[in-house]
Amino acid sequence: MNATSTLTPTGTDWKTVRFEVLEKTEALPSLSIVVSEFLALARREFFTAKDFETVISRDQALVARLLKVANSGLYGRSKSITSIPEAVVLIGVDNLKKIVYAVSSEGLTKRRMENYDYHPDQGFWLHSMGVGHATRVMVEASHRCPLHAEEGFVAGLLHDVGKLVIDEFLPGGQPRLISREDEVEAVGLDHAELAEYILKLWNLPVSTSASVRHHHDYKNGGEMSGGAAALALAQAVCATWDLGRTIPMDLSAEVPFERFSELAEFLALDPTKWDQIIWNIRQSLVGLDDIFESD
Repeated sequence: MNATSTLTPTGTDWKTVRFEVLEKTEALPSLSIVVSEFLALARREFFTAKDFETVISRDQALVARLLKVANSGLYGRSKSITSIPEAVVLIGVDNLKKIVYAVSSEGLTKRRMENYDYHPDQGFWLHSMGVGHATRVMVEASHRCPLHAEEGFVAGLLHDVGKLVIDEFLPGGQPRLISREDEVEAVGLDHAELAEYILKLWNLPVSTSASVRHHHDYKNGGEMSGGAAALALAQAVCATWDLGRTIPMDLSAEVPFERFSELAEFLALDPTKWDQIIWNIRQSLVGLDDIFESD
């Protein structure tokens, strides 16, 4: 593939992009097809546990993880769980979503970074999953965000996927704070631009890829400025807790509205509901470590 592909993000000078970067990008393990089907199912007004079985049964690794979690010590039960519908009813849809996204993306997010300052013990995975859950909460709380809640989750989950490629081209090999300028100097793109390209290769919705592309400059996101702002705010909140940089998670730090007022006001978030929003994010992150440890 050459740099003049129709997938090329607008506004990017692809003459500066190293060909090896495109090769590494196209060699990344793709998301399971289950993610796209799961997104479509989650948009439906009505669905049953049997509907989830039809989708989940396409991925045997996902089935195995689901049944393992359902039969673990996390859930009280009087008998072994042997079917997908039983497992879904037991663990609930919210926990099912965590498992689906964790398993479907682990080929990407469970890789160790050599240069970015994530915790070496799967810190990038925890950061990606955490921002995904936080973005979903922000999308649900905002009246100005054009993303569907599950689209918001996927945008948060994959917002830093470009770093997986860029990490291989950065000099030094020592974990440190990497700026977007460092990224451009190394490969010709920053991680948000490269992530947009990757998401387009995977045929994810433009709403998702555009939100990821502009999560550092949300006001330039056009129709998807709201999606980009929701992702930016979610990432900023997770940064308050150093999510993915310290393990185990510590969500005790205060998250005052004033620190994030510009983004919150752009999304038309009600300041009186801010504490509830942060509580919802904290609750959505509970159990991530348990799913990770279920390997």
